[in-house]
Amino acid sequence: MNKREASNADKSKSGRNTKDALTKLLQRTVLQFPTIKLEENVKYGEKGKDQTQFKIKHQLNFTDSKLYWLIDETSSFKNDRVKGKQFVMEHTKKILHERGIDSEAYFVVPDNCNNDTLRNLQNFKKHIQANDQVNFFDGAMQMSEFSHLLEQKATESMKQGQKSNILGDYGEKILVQAFNNQKNIKLWNNPADYITKSTNYSLFKSVLNKLDPNIKEIQYSRAFRGIKNDNPDSVSSQLLTVRDGNGKSYGKPKTDVLIQILDKDNQTSQFSVSVKKPASVKGRVTIHEGSVERLLNDLRNSIPSNSIFNDEEYFNRLEHGLKNFQEVGSQKKMTIEDKEFLNNHLSDLNKWLIDYFVFGINNKMLNNIQIAQALLVFNPLTGQCQIKSIKETEEEMLHGKMATFGTPFSWTYPSKKRGKKIQIKGPFNISL
Repeated sequence: MNKREASNADKSKSGRNTKDALTKLLQRTVLQFPTIKLEENVKYGEKGKDQTQFKIKHQLNFTDSKLYWLIDETSSFKNDRVKGKQFVMEHTKKILHERGIDSEAYFVVPDNCNNDTLRNLQNFKKHIQANDQVNFFDGAMQMSEFSHLLEQKATESMKQGQKSNILGDYGEKILVQAFNNQKNIKLWNNPADYITKSTNYSLFKSVLNKLDPNIKEIQYSRAFRGIKNDNPDSVSSQLLTVRDGNGKSYGKPKTDVLIQILDKDNQTSQFSVSVKKPASVKGRVTIHEGSVERLLNDLRNSIPSNSIFNDEEYFNRLEHGLKNFQEVGSQKKMTIEDKEFLNNHLSDLNKWLIDYFVFGINNKMLNNIQIAQALLVFNPLTGQCQIKSIKETEEEMLHGKMATFGTPFSWTYPSKKRGKKIQIKGPFNISL
């Protein structure tokens, strides 16, 4: 086989891998959101003409509305190739409109496309957004961005609580998928590989660069969630629900995803990550639920040496104030004395509270794996993520906007558990 034949064979394989990667991404998403139906290689034709003239590679039908998404992909962006795809989308949209069905068209490339393709894609995307050319695509993006767009569409009609729960769970799943995707290891070890295609390499790369910027070649990576049926491995079992000495459930650990990496020198690195996927850019996400009694017990065993609460009188007043809040569930219903004391003095513990609520530090119910080492926050607008160390999170929250009792957190109580537990919501402002 000569060089040209080899090149053509590689291009063909690259194209097949791109289509296969997108198909698997869509299949996973459909399993997550039952209101979406996936159809492959759907054919359309004008009335009275060839009914197979226009082929749509991937079609998503939103069953709760008359809307189809028409999706095409390529491993390499070429303008002449896109013109042919524009023709197909133009006529397919027209046919669907005549049938009373709305449609949107999206052009997708792999996460690890080459620089030329990425540059051409961004230019094409600008024209779509500016609407300064005749165009029948509604969006152009890499696969990870498309996955996020689809997820947002699938949840847009949900109630806020349901949406937050689904997005939080989905954020954990896509992080696990990225680090269990063996293709990402191949691409990490060989960035020049343009045949292997991945739907989530950008997530894998950005997270790993932050967690372990000095890591070189990788033998394998794997990730776990603390979900009973996700993985029977003994490591993941250590992430399961926290229980007290009597076996009673005490809630979830702070670690949502545990990542393990083995490098070429047989050195294993392990990272415990708390994952947050807020529904809005300035949204607050529930990060802690538990009793005031448990919090006070943990605090007594780990009070910072310079804290005013080393004074027993101050600690007793803190205890009285927090128990008062737990009992009534809001500042408005508290006694004036307890409310004023917390408003004036609780901020002395802000750093300790950040460590405790966000990462689980000093929580005696958690094992080492259940205490998070890093915080990953997904941008609800783009699907990109920021990953922050404990120190970076402390700095951001300590210098951010304060909320209840002069702390960075909003304090309330879980539904139907007033008097028994408190609920803490944290700010996760995105600056991407």
